[in-house]
Amino acid sequence: MDSSPFRAGGPNHPYVHTDESAFSVVDLNLWRRWRERAYRQFLEDIEIGYVDYDLVPLIRIVFERQPNLFTISSCSGRIVIVDTDYPWLRDEAYIVFKKHSPVKIDEVQRILAQPCLSRLWLIASGPIIHFVANSLEAALHLLKRVRSIGFKHSGIISVSRDGIVVEVVSGVWTSFLLKEQNTVVLHDQGLQYTINVANKILVEAKKRLAKLYKLLFYEVM
Repeated sequence: MDSSPFRAGGPNHPYVHTDESAFSVVDLNLWRRWRERAYRQFLEDIEIGYVDYDLVPLIRIVFERQPNLFTISSCSGRIVIVDTDYPWLRDEAYIVFKKHSPVKIDEVQRILAQPCLSRLWLIASGPIIHFVANSLEAALHLLKRVRSIGFKHSGIISVSRDGIVVEVVSGVWTSFLLKEQNTVVLHDQGLQYTINVANKILVEAKKRLAKLYKLLFYEVM
């Protein structure tokens, strides 16, 4: 396995935004202001109900017990249905259903009854949490520790004066073809079996959050 801390293959990779000066120092004033904005947004999202509730305890712990980190856009794991040729495409994919908890067959059947542009894929994926560290030392320490508890696909995805963004990824991701244009591929028992498998994958993936919570509760990065 590649031991590089960079998620996209190195600091010069086109998908990694870097600022060389950030390797030696992050502007702590900029970082603190970003952290304050992120915390206010977190509280607002809870108030209006626009939040992934399985992540709330973990995010609270980060803001309360991790002085060198904060979180931004993250997901505790989810099941989605996307309309696209292939499930790994992002720019050409349309999300037509999304849920952060197990799904029921009638929810999926309602989507299958609607027309689609290409193919409908059901995708079960695990947690993805984005941390912003105030130093390269904190970012690398976080990476080392999360990889040791199973988040082995994690890495640094952005470096700037505002902070160093670390993507912590479970690596859990599975897709199932449901429909090809007007032809439904899975029916009745086959569809129910697939949904059961996807739900089990989601539940198992979310269990990894407990390990991450424990790590962030007891250890300062």
